[in-house]
Amino acid sequence: MQLSRSCTATWPAAHHSRRVVAAHRPQEAVKPATTLINAIRPPLQKLQSVPAVAQPCPAAVEQQSSRRSVQCASSAGGAAAAPAPAASSPWKVPAYILLWYAFNIIFNILNKSALNAFPCPWFISTWQLMASALFMVGLWVTGLQPAPKVDRGFMMALMPVALFHTIGHVSACVSFSQVAVSFAHIVKSAEPVFSVILSGPILGQTYPWYVWGSLLPIVAGCSLSALKEVSFSWAGFNNAMISNLGMVLRNIYSKKSLNDYKHIDGINLFGLISCASLLYCIPAALYVERGMWEGAWQAAVASLGPGPFYQLLLTSGLFYHLYNQASYMVLDQGVSPVTFSVGNTMKRVAVVVSAVMFFRNPVSLLNWVGSSIAIFGTYLYSVATDRAKEEAKKKNQA
Repeated sequence: MQLSRSCTATWPAAHHSRRVVAAHRPQEAVKPATTLINAIRPPLQKLQSVPAVAQPCPAAVEQQSSRRSVQCASSAGGAAAAPAPAASSPWKVPAYILLWYAFNIIFNILNKSALNAFPCPWFISTWQLMASALFMVGLWVTGLQPAPKVDRGFMMALMPVALFHTIGHVSACVSFSQVAVSFAHIVKSAEPVFSVILSGPILGQTYPWYVWGSLLPIVAGCSLSALKEVSFSWAGFNNAMISNLGMVLRNIYSKKSLNDYKHIDGINLFGLISCASLLYCIPAALYVERGMWEGAWQAAVASLGPGPFYQLLLTSGLFYHLYNQASYMVLDQGVSPVTFSVGNTMKRVAVVVSAVMFFRNPVSLLNWVGSSIAIFGTYLYSVATDRAKEEAKKKNQA
């Protein structure tokens, strides 16, 4: 079923049109996601029995590969100091890591399947932010997570952070609509490059030579992977890079603006950012895509059926929040920065491999080599930055 108009798939700078043929996507299948939805209900019951936990840093798991300390493992440079980890059962760390991996893999599959069926990334990214906000409001209302106390000053400091979070999240969703999930994640592994380059002029931070050197395999790996990528498009590549830029700026300005609000723990800060981001995302989505939603919605319902399509949207939003919450559960167990870095690196590998297997994307040997080099580079960067922090700490104590 064809539409005369289609959803745009670039950041506001570009509004190119393309025909939406929801039922005939050559790259990645849509209907297998309905069977996945039926298989993922049991893990939800397990997570629902675990209360939301507080963490020292805000934001999404994708940023945790860039900052490898417990104080600012994933986002904006730590709005609060890390609390001393409580004694925990030995099974908790592997159980939470398993949930983190599983939820992240499921989210990426559901997200791409939803974009294949309903190729309106602005709508879907807005819905995911709303789902996360609603989830947190539910935790606050029921008392499962203590509600944060905020004032006007905090909200003013939060709004720039929320703006960059919106840019990073929407651009990533747009990129996933244009290229294969596996390739988009490889490009997003280049985020440390932006972090090192921008932290200097904005925060005044300097990095030793070995941190800069750790960026070389990331750049080389992304370049090699792009050379033979079947799904490659400049729009998808550029949007993944814009996402990297947005997430890094979110991290930097969170560290710069929110450092005085240490009483806001990480999981609450993530929820507040999701709520504030809707103030930017809803009007922007209405401006960019509003005229295209009706036709795309009808095509998706005709292709999948109403029930499966609604389930696909619902679960993609739900798992967007769950995989972020699971990452905070891992951090709450007091794992070391290097251990978390290894876990996050392997998580990216698991996402890339699972996406290739599920969607059956053709991947060349050069793709695999480049992807492996880039992912290994992100681990080297994490280890290098940890070493730089330790050396700076010893220097200050001397």
